Amino acid sequence: MRDTSATHDDEHDDFDDFDTRDSTAFWRKEGSLSVTAASLGCSRWCVCVFTVLAVLLLAIIISISLTRMQVDRRFSAVESDMKNLSQSLVSLMSKIQHLENHGAEVVRGVNGLRLSLNSLQTQAQDFFTEVDNIQEAVTQLKCRFNALQNNNTQHQCCPSDWQLFFSHCYYFSDNGKSWNEARDTCVNMKAELLILKNKEEKEFVIKNTRPFYYWFGLSDERTGQWEWLDGTLYEMDESEWMPGQPDNWQLHGLGGGEDCAHFHSDGRYNDDHCSRNYRFVCKSHVYTV
Repeated sequence: MRDTSATHDDEHDDFDDFDTRDSTAFWRKEGSLSVTAASLGCSRWCVCVFTVLAVLLLAIIISISLTRMQVDRRFSAVESDMKNLSQSLVSLMSKIQHLENHGAEVVRGVNGLRLSLNSLQTQAQDFFTEVDNIQEAVTQLKCRFNALQNNNTQHQCCPSDWQLFFSHCYYFSDNGKSWNEARDTCVNMKAELLILKNKEEKEFVIKNTRPFYYWFGLSDERTGQWEWLDGTLYEMDESEWMPGQPDNWQLHGLGGGEDCAHFHSDGRYNDDHCSRNYRFVCKSHVYTV
């Protein structure tokens, strides 16, 4: 009996030990399955993340490559433009240098022409002066010749186209000039714009001026008072002027008033704007031989 009981106990222990081993093995299997599932889920998530990162990285690399290509193209275009601009600048500088050299030659040529022109003007002035001297000498010779013909030791004469009256010669122009131009023309002929000295002279002049307008040497432009060209004040005589004159009329549209005197068609005086073109009377001394 004892042996049977011991055997039974041994069998019971073996069963308990079997149960314990099986139980431990089962739990171990379940724990291993849980760890494996968790590891598998983590691996899939990591793969997805890495895949996304790889795609993003690839997209970034492609974008950078495309951007670099565009930058390279733009840089090439800019480099080409800079090259063209540099060539154009060099060409322009060359043209400017050529123009400067040519311009210097032109300036030298112009200066040379200016000097030549000044020389010609001086020569022409000398020529005209000489012509005037010759004409004056011819006039004096004619005057002497007339004096010899008339056996007159005190013969007086005037240049051609001038009229003699007592001891002066008078030139009555056929063309019109402004008052100032008329004054200068008389000076160039070694005369002066007419200054009247007496009634007889005035009558002689009026006889030769009617019915035209003629400037003579009376003006109030310098001082506001009427005076002759030699500075002598004019004594106002209303009978010598046209009715209501001088009136210094300013509505003629020429600017300013009327500061110069001229003979009217009937010989009386009238004031008018000095810029108008009228005939004029010059007066000079006679040649006496």
